[in-house]
Amino acid sequence: MSALRFPTSNAVNGLYTGHAERICLRTVAVAVPRKVMSIGRATRTEKATLASMPVTAEAVAAPAKIVHVITADQYHEFLAEHSDKLVTMDFFAVWCGPCKMIAPELDRLAAESDPSKLVFAKLDCGATNESKKLAISLGIKALPTFHLYKDSKLVDTMTGAKVKNLVELITKHSVQ
Repeated sequence: MSALRFPTSNAVNGLYTGHAERICLRTVAVAVPRKVMSIGRATRTEKATLASMPVTAEAVAAPAKIVHVITADQYHEFLAEHSDKLVTMDFFAVWCGPCKMIAPELDRLAAESDPSKLVFAKLDCGATNESKKLAISLGIKALPTFHLYKDSKLVDTMTGAKVKNLVELITKHSVQ
């Protein structure tokens, strides 16, 4: 691709005489938006929005089953509050690959469990200095590490992202 450019020293003279020098310009990639679809068809983004999904009565009435995300300051209070249940505590970090892999499984286990008997919680070991100190004091050396608490006392531990082993551990202690 080429363009015309006037020499810088003779810019004014080039305008009057009509002489210009030819230079080559680099091609530059430019992001161009896709063509807008026809009016009758819905765009891809319209189909994927939550606003376009129907809301059912069951979804509104059902309580949300979640994995509690706690901080180091809330750790002891959380265990005391849920002392009548089996608490499965996941010690994780946002940069940890195995922690990211087991997170959806933990959400699934929490959704399938009875919240009156079993509670799931997560604590980010790298979020603050307090959480790092807590993890060190609890003996966390590898991530993810799972601690199971009953009556606010540690009953079992597991290290690694092994869902089958975690389910066996939870089953073992929820029966007792």
